Amino acid sequence: MKLSFKKYTLFGILLITASCTKLDEKSLLYDQVTEDNFYQTDRQLAAAVGAAYSPIFSNYNGPNNPFFDLNEVTTDEIVVPTRGADWGDGGHWVRLKTHTTTSQDTRPNGAWNFGFNGVTTCNKLLVALAASKSPKAAAYVSELKCLRAIYYYWLLDLFGNVPLSTDFSNTAPPATSNRADVYAFVEKELLANIEALPKIGTGDGPYYGRVTYYVAEATLAKLYLNAQVYTGTQQYDKAIAACDVIINSGKYSLMGNYADNFSRNNIGSTESIWAIPFDAVHAANFNIPMTTLHLQSQDTYQMNAQPWNGFASVQEFYQSYIDPAQNPGPQGTVVGLDPKGTPTTGTLDKRMLNNFLVGPQYRADGISPLLDGGADATDPDGPAITFTPYINELQPNAWRQAGARIGKWQFYKGMQAAIDNDLAIYRYADILLMKAELVARKSGNWNDPVTLALVNQIRTVHGGVTPFASLTAATFLAERGREMFAESYRRQDMIRFGVYNDKYRFHDADPDTHVNIFPVPATQINANPNLKQNPGYN
Repeated sequence: MKLSFKKYTLFGILLITASCTKLDEKSLLYDQVTEDNFYQTDRQLAAAVGAAYSPIFSNYNGPNNPFFDLNEVTTDEIVVPTRGADWGDGGHWVRLKTHTTTSQDTRPNGAWNFGFNGVTTCNKLLVALAASKSPKAAAYVSELKCLRAIYYYWLLDLFGNVPLSTDFSNTAPPATSNRADVYAFVEKELLANIEALPKIGTGDGPYYGRVTYYVAEATLAKLYLNAQVYTGTQQYDKAIAACDVIINSGKYSLMGNYADNFSRNNIGSTESIWAIPFDAVHAANFNIPMTTLHLQSQDTYQMNAQPWNGFASVQEFYQSYIDPAQNPGPQGTVVGLDPKGTPTTGTLDKRMLNNFLVGPQYRADGISPLLDGGADATDPDGPAITFTPYINELQPNAWRQAGARIGKWQFYKGMQAAIDNDLAIYRYADILLMKAELVARKSGNWNDPVTLALVNQIRTVHGGVTPFASLTAATFLAERGREMFAESYRRQDMIRFGVYNDKYRFHDADPDTHVNIFPVPATQINANPNLKQNPGYN
């Protein structure tokens, strides 16, 4: 059992406790904390601080969770078609794809609660740690402040203008702070506390799943990479420096096999800078098979629950792994794909084979075809379930088997509704791609030798395909998408490259860029009249 090896990690302590019973509410009554009864040992402190990570475990975990949904369903990568009576849900999945989300929709409110639950818990714990006499408490204070800064980084990216609240004793409803001020707060908090964090790399140990020195550096790199979007001022040198700290540490390296980053037992990935340690029994929140697989896929994997048949990739994105220059036919066929969308010829990108499920689907014996008695009458494949990249429409009657399914994280026979695979938040390949982009932006040359070398290193090692002789901004973004598919960065990347508002499958060009951030949820404004709605939203 995976958690038996992680029982001394912060996540292990938190999740084992949570799987057995509710958190001890008395431990959260900080007005009753005294110097004699508050946590004093390292294990006690870790158990207390674990609560600050709980929102990540609950909300940063793939499809059908607000953080993923806002960052992926709104892009050219992922779609949730309305399949008759399934996935209508009041139209909010369609509104995500078409960039017509409103302040009444559930996903922005879920993401807002995710971020501020984390902030509030950090603030509570910082008050509590002030009562501890343990000499180790100061290190946990720095960890919490960096974690709080990360929550705010996510909030400023999604919503732009959010309230800054760091004083748990102040119960007055906070007012909205502008995006530049939130940016400055995140940078200041990370820089002030980073040196107190442990400089450890990949491995199963007491800091697995926690904020370390290199996690903080990766956050700074992300913050600086997107600084022009957030503040109007580029910070290429700062971003490159943060990437170089991680690259030059010698603690991380590319995995020789791309799929090993996402396998069931991926705890040993040398690319994992920060990962969420999931376990199908004790930490059962990573439910991607439920959200993407067909109902009948339960028979394929001998699952203990029936999947929901929802999330799929967008046709053109799937096909980009073969050759971005090839034009799709009337139903999305291209050279290298048969009419069902199954790869047939040529040198195929190994990441494509890992990231998607396409083609005919079978029962657990691998011989008997899966059949869907409720298949749409207009579906040319009939009852035989075949995952095809082509999706006939966004709504209201997308074919039940249409869409290449998200297969990036290994599915296995006997898996439950949730899977064992750990989920990387920051991965080394991402850092290399960030540096490649930053060097190109700083030099004004997408064919800078450093940029080409870094991109081609990833492309050849992970993809097993021919290196690029030259790059443009568009081909770089496409390559970044192929590597980072479904890792919750596509929206941010498309905004940075200025294509988020363009026309693409199931999305018309946006008339206004106000949709680059999400509305402040109406329920939050109703609860706090000091909040201001983002421009362009009611």
